Amino acid sequence: MQETGYFIILKKVKYSEADLIITALSNKGEKKSFLARSALKSKKRFGGGVFEPTHYVKLTFTNKEEKNQLNTLEEAQLINDFYNLRKDYDILEFALHAVDCILRVSQEGVQDSEALYNLLGHSLKNLNKENLIKTSDLLILKLQFYLKFLSEQGVLSLESWMLPYLQQSLSAHEKLRERIETDKINMSVIESTIEHYIRQ
Repeated sequence: MQETGYFIILKKVKYSEADLIITALSNKGEKKSFLARSALKSKKRFGGGVFEPTHYVKLTFTNKEEKNQLNTLEEAQLINDFYNLRKDYDILEFALHAVDCILRVSQEGVQDSEALYNLLGHSLKNLNKENLIKTSDLLILKLQFYLKFLSEQGVLSLESWMLPYLQQSLSAHEKLRERIETDKINMSVIESTIEHYIRQ
């Protein structure tokens, strides 16, 4: 039975000469893996570059019949490639790291990661802004993503300085610009906490 859904691409792996295995997170918070047959040859069904991590896509697929099978992709349509992410190495590097964090903690076939989907989607949207001030806004968005991510996972040791970053929406990150010069000294500790958590 065919289904259609909206996903953020988390990972792509070459499976054979022309096939790809795609891992993506649905807007319902479910991580799903797909076999895209002839993805490297068929530009009609799968447009060039549609399966890059961070891309927001509409997928048409056939659900797997057995537990050890992959869902089969029938068609993919690019909705948003977050083009501005790829204009700057540091911004792209963080965007891909955010994707990797979500990839590592979300569970296959379980619809319990809607908060993570929203966190990743809003992070990519704000990192993609034309007027992003790299010296401040990138640091703010990093701290917001990491703190909200750890809080969602239930492993954040809450400190008072963290509250504004947790309470403020990602779309209003500019309101935290006056704080970041003081709070950026905490970044290395938070980054270490993230790395330890996702790799344990």
